[in-house]
Amino acid sequence: MMALPAGQLRSHFDYKVHALVYPVLPGDHLVIDEPGSAVSTLLGSCVAACIRDKTRGVGGLNHFLLPGSDQSQSSRYGVYAMEVLINNILSQGSQRANLEAKVFGGAEVIATGGQTRVGKKNAMFVLDYLKSEGVSVVAEDLGGTSARRVYFFPADGKVRVQYMAATETKRAAEGEAKLTQRLETKPTTGSVELFS
Repeated sequence: MMALPAGQLRSHFDYKVHALVYPVLPGDHLVIDEPGSAVSTLLGSCVAACIRDKTRGVGGLNHFLLPGSDQSQSSRYGVYAMEVLINNILSQGSQRANLEAKVFGGAEVIATGGQTRVGKKNAMFVLDYLKSEGVSVVAEDLGGTSARRVYFFPADGKVRVQYMAATETKRAAEGEAKLTQRLETKPTTGSVELFS
């Protein structure tokens, strides 16, 4: 999603951060250019990259579920989610040299039975991707076992992280597990996802 006038985006006033907040759902992203407003998402094993142009205050975040890519141009996968977020910021007139990132998530909330953990894979992917793209990571909060809600204010780069209680973490994990299972079993064709 591109930066759009506030009237065209879904938002609400959040008293926790005393600001207008634009929610970002799993597999989505949002770029805003609105001083005093935030973009927010709830993360378990997923990762969000908060990227901004530090000279212009334009920025946003993504929320991807799985590292890498399946060639489907779906922002549920890290490669596409990162490319589309960075490209949307650049399309607002920003320069790559002025970008900075803060990354969050990658908690181990989904039981994998001895397999490589999804949260760890997501965390490693986002750091490697940003390094390869030459975007400096100025803050990170990755790993752990609790879900977290992230509020990112692109205008000044501030981030507020709220760790969720065990019941909310369990609920987030169950939701992520169901979504991940559905995504892994549903066929995709190009950028169109087929649902039954």
